[in-house]
Amino acid sequence: MNVKMTVTLPDHVLHYAERLVEEGRYPSIDSVLAASLEDMMQSHENDPLTGMADELHRRMALPRDQWIAMDEDDLFDRVRERLAARSRG
Repeated sequence: MNVKMTVTLPDHVLHYAERLVEEGRYPSIDSVLAASLEDMMQSHENDPLTGMADELHRRMALPRDQWIAMDEDDLFDRVRERLAARSRG
């Protein structure tokens, strides 16, 4: 489904989009904008830093009792235990 809307662009962006249409690279300014947004969506989805940030946010939202404490010497042993328990269950 397409939605019709009004967009305000800075002059230099509009001129660039018009040039792309004039060169025949896109059939319309709408197509230029849609392709640009699609590219942004793809790069966001494939960005490893975005994925890492999403995972950090997910983990930060866990209840405190599910966090792994960083202040003890046996940290890695406890992580190994949790991983082993996951693979068993």
